[in-house]
Amino acid sequence: MDMREKQLQQPPCILTAAAIRQCEQYTMLHEPISSTDLMERAGTACAKHILATFPATHIPDIYIFCGPGNNGGDGLVIARQLLYASLQTCNIHVILCFEDNSRTTSDMRINQQRWDALVLSNQHAHSSIFDPHKPIEIPEEALIVDALFGIGLNKPVGGLYAEAIRAINASHAHTIAIDIPSGLYADHAVPAFDNIVMAQTTLTMQFPKEVFFHPEAYPFCGNVEIMDIGMRVPPDLSWDKEHISHDTAQMLFRPGNPYAHKGTFGHGLLIAGSADMPGAAILAATAALRGGIGKVTVHTAALATQTFPAALPEAILHRDINNHHVSNIQWDTLQTDIRTVAIGPGLGRDAQTGSVLKDIMDRIQSPLIIDADALNIIAENKAWLPFLPANSILTPHLKEFERLAGPSTDSFDRAEKAKTFAQRYNIILILKGHHTLISMPDGHQFYNTTGNEGMATAGSGDVLTGLLLALLAQDYSPAATAILGVYIHGLAGDLYAQDNHPASLIASDLPRYFGKAFFNIIQNKES
Repeated sequence: MDMREKQLQQPPCILTAAAIRQCEQYTMLHEPISSTDLMERAGTACAKHILATFPATHIPDIYIFCGPGNNGGDGLVIARQLLYASLQTCNIHVILCFEDNSRTTSDMRINQQRWDALVLSNQHAHSSIFDPHKPIEIPEEALIVDALFGIGLNKPVGGLYAEAIRAINASHAHTIAIDIPSGLYADHAVPAFDNIVMAQTTLTMQFPKEVFFHPEAYPFCGNVEIMDIGMRVPPDLSWDKEHISHDTAQMLFRPGNPYAHKGTFGHGLLIAGSADMPGAAILAATAALRGGIGKVTVHTAALATQTFPAALPEAILHRDINNHHVSNIQWDTLQTDIRTVAIGPGLGRDAQTGSVLKDIMDRIQSPLIIDADALNIIAENKAWLPFLPANSILTPHLKEFERLAGPSTDSFDRAEKAKTFAQRYNIILILKGHHTLISMPDGHQFYNTTGNEGMATAGSGDVLTGLLLALLAQDYSPAATAILGVYIHGLAGDLYAQDNHPASLIASDLPRYFGKAFFNIIQNKES
């Protein structure tokens, strides 16, 4: 699934630091614009955002820590723009952090000269050199801007810079990081977390950085805001990571057909539930029906079917001969119009259930949706993996993925394992969590942007399975099914959180918000 083929105003790409440098060079060459003016544009955008969020009349002092590179140059532009707009009510303190052997960039030097001229002429402009032996007293009501290091950092911070970061973190003032919190790497894991700015806000330029989607970065980034500075993407630039934006969902979501009938929206077979866990099947089937499927047949243990008529009368029931678990599917008794199959929620791991799963893999050549205990059964029988139908959708949570692919050293390593796993077995892997990661068979990866902590609740994954079944049965491609399903699932949780505290969310709430999620996606959609 290559979203570059779509005509989006801003490609939802997640670029490496090296690729962003290419975008900067392309923008300067083709706009054209000088590097100094591009820095001015970036710093001005950040200053406007800061002023809109933190009115200067309410803040007596702003401390801007500037490193020797272009991130420090951005900080000096911000200082100058804040000074111009502060109406003489706010003191702007630039704190230059240079080691003896530091080499400053030319754009940094240009902006340092401009700031030095203001220091001489304006009593509210201040400049000093950071001295780790002289602690800085930063009032709690002040504002801190971290412009020490940008996305080019590739080694742990030490020495004077580490002391500056510790000084920032020791204060209780609100801290705003420019482009990325100093000490973090943009596109790979940091070896240690000792010397990283803990920002409450991050103002990043044009593109989100991959690290923002990883759990290790959460304590440092705070609220991330993207600053549009008019950076262009070279037409020949390639990337393999994207974030799922509202525009992405709009482009994939299909309009309704007033002449449709239930057959138009497909018939899915859900193999789920057991005597001990009938609710998993109910949750998944409910999600499929709320997700727009025409019909859903649920094959489950005989005892589990007793709860269905009252809980979900719309479902078609197909009873297993075993009271307690799925043991056998009599395929000749099923309706013949079934388009797709999902298996896993609440199944248990009985050996007979495993035999059913293997039979399905041998019998069905179209993509399957595999979740929960079905994944655990496969993890115990890894020799089955090469026999998965192409473009099947696997939906493990972190522990289930570890059982499938082995342990990871960090979340970047886990993301790379997910990419390799999807490519090796020619499947779509949905690695569930905050910023759920979808890995495609071609190596492309998508980070989700919807969802909240309230969704970390039992049954949430069962709901996703049912929604995926609905979309695949409606003839969305497997890739579009994965992207839309994950986005809608998280969006339903976010819409619930607009009406309620997320802590109160339970899995059965999510399908009730699918309708609102659909409306949200089609808002402002061009006909």
